[in-house]
Amino acid sequence: MTITRSVLPGLAVLALPLLFAAPPPQERPALAIVLVIDGLRPDSITPEVMPNLDRLRKTGVSYTRSHSVFPSVTRVNTASISTGMLPAAHGIVSNALYLPSVSPKLLNDGDYQTLLSLAKINGGRVVGPKSLGEYFAAAGIQYVAVSSGSTGNAVLLNPTAPFGKGVLINSGFENNARVAFPDDLNRELLSRYGTEKGDSGDASLVWTERVLREYVLEKLHPEVIIDWMDQPDVAQHAFGVGSPEALASLRLVDQQLGLLLDKLRQMGLEGKTDIIVTCDHGFDYEPAVELLAPVRDLKMSDDIVVDNEGGTSFFYVKGHAADKIEQLVTKFQAGENTNAVFVAAARPSKGTFGCKPGKEKGFVPGTFALELAHECLPSHGPDMIVTWRWDAAKNPFGVAGTQLIASRPGARDQTVHSGHGSLNPYTTHTVLFATGKDFQQGKTIDLPAGNQDITATLLALEGLPVPASIEGRQLSEALANKPAGRALKRLTKPSTRHIEATFGSYCAELEVSYAGDHAYLDLARRCAAKR
Repeated sequence: MTITRSVLPGLAVLALPLLFAAPPPQERPALAIVLVIDGLRPDSITPEVMPNLDRLRKTGVSYTRSHSVFPSVTRVNTASISTGMLPAAHGIVSNALYLPSVSPKLLNDGDYQTLLSLAKINGGRVVGPKSLGEYFAAAGIQYVAVSSGSTGNAVLLNPTAPFGKGVLINSGFENNARVAFPDDLNRELLSRYGTEKGDSGDASLVWTERVLREYVLEKLHPEVIIDWMDQPDVAQHAFGVGSPEALASLRLVDQQLGLLLDKLRQMGLEGKTDIIVTCDHGFDYEPAVELLAPVRDLKMSDDIVVDNEGGTSFFYVKGHAADKIEQLVTKFQAGENTNAVFVAAARPSKGTFGCKPGKEKGFVPGTFALELAHECLPSHGPDMIVTWRWDAAKNPFGVAGTQLIASRPGARDQTVHSGHGSLNPYTTHTVLFATGKDFQQGKTIDLPAGNQDITATLLALEGLPVPASIEGRQLSEALANKPAGRALKRLTKPSTRHIEATFGSYCAELEVSYAGDHAYLDLARRCAAKR
């Protein structure tokens, strides 16, 4: 299965043929695997609970400042992992979609049928930009995506697969009547492995990993794999980070990883495989409190659709009415539990609004721009985003990170949840490390990085050029050899900015880290003097 392909730096060779010799051919890895462990906090990786993952991390190169894409929810990050783009570009702004032409209510994009509805009004595409599957197909590189998560999550890993272009495996499609695309693969897997309820935690994880080891690796022989594990996310939502149930799910993930590594050794692929390990988001402890009173007080319930994503709430305002947005902002800024507020940089006019890339402040005083969060999307993006107060308080199992979330209107049961979606360091700080012959060994890197950087890095590993349009960057500092592709600026020390938005007594700050020109949102909070 090992394929060697020469990658020539065309411009340099053509321009200066007599002065410089061409570098030696770049040998592609026989196999590249991206392992995404849903909801894995960096502090969950310990030798006692996850010995295989702990050893793997120590052998390669590990990032100390890795990031979830904001908002720190699954489908946003799935789309960024598979396209190298941020939400305003790939079009998945949260774990829900508001498509008024399809439904007056929010649609759960964890259901892949919702994404197919989006494709119908989006020129036949689930996401606008090219995805990994398309890049690799054009280059004749075999790519397979497997996921034990939701069907929506799975489709975003290979968005063209439901349309007959690409291989995708998930046990939950079509009420468990389908487990894969294309059809012939679906029939084969159904006959061999039967079905398992998708997105079900342990059962779907074990089913998917078995199919990966026994069929994908042995029968399909792909060159690139994304393997999405839906634990410990399911257990942590239900029981909390650090709970006995969550620890058991971490051990199961580690056991399945061990079986995968054993399989690679048996197939002679151990020294020929590059493995990138990441997660979509971290986790926090989430008391539900009354946060949405301004919508009720202003009597806007019929004019606003609210999407609560953990510690972040999205507001869709009927007709993009600027005056209503301004009233809501003022009300929320008066609340002690409001952190940052985002609105578009330009004031909506005549029922529409546009975006001004590069702007940092919103059109309402004391707000940040949706453009700064890469959430300005006139076709189906929010009119306003509010992030809520968080602190370092510990959950009942002694794990730090508490985030207020909005209670459901009229709910009697103010249950404490565990979740994500917020703009705090417990959910935005993620796992990112890589190991294999193409990566440095036993090294930690302090430069910020994020899920949007995986596409560019995979393309470089496979010897493909990285289009200038991709928003993520090649993680060239992690590689043992300089990758092919466009020239990169030399990255040295990271930088951090604190951007303030003020209005009267209200002041919020946004912490942003930079690697060169690439920005990563760290956290939002009230300004120090106001906390």
